[in-house]
Amino acid sequence: ILYGRASPSGRLPYTYPATEAQASATIWQSSYVEYKPQWAFGFGLGYAPVAYSNVTVSAGTLRLGSPITASVTVTNNGSCAQREVVQLYTHQHYRVGYAPDLFRLRAFDKVGLAPGESKTVSFTLAAEDLAFWDRRLRKRIEPAPITVAINPFTQKDIMAVVDLEGDPHYVLEEAAN
Repeated sequence: ILYGRASPSGRLPYTYPATEAQASATIWQSSYVEYKPQWAFGFGLGYAPVAYSNVTVSAGTLRLGSPITASVTVTNNGSCAQREVVQLYTHQHYRVGYAPDLFRLRAFDKVGLAPGESKTVSFTLAAEDLAFWDRRLRKRIEPAPITVAINPFTQKDIMAVVDLEGDPHYVLEEAAN
């Protein structure tokens, strides 16, 4: 790897803080917190520049029991082979009474790309994946717009917005006593 015979493809399994004051922060960050780490979870570099384009979602609305597919085209613009980690994150724009995550990792895939090669990577996203536990220990879904983002910490504007539908009073599951 040091001599360029192979391109690194590992990614950070944690968030590296920019200052000592950020060190106690967890991986979960509220969307209302201005948090700019030195290197975010999933950060990594390789010797070949990889470009992302053509983010598409199979539907504009995400409903219970009806998952959607999010796809992105990944292109190796370098002169050496690269294994790229493609990460799918979501950001819920708001939740009544609860702060949503800024970005939460939902899926990832590692693809091998020859120089000049492009591949389409697809992920399945279900409304149930966006459920959260409320203060009464009930698992539920809060309807809101959802941003589906691909590698948002390294790739800007590779995202699409879908509407998450559901009854805010419907409970998917309750914690056992």
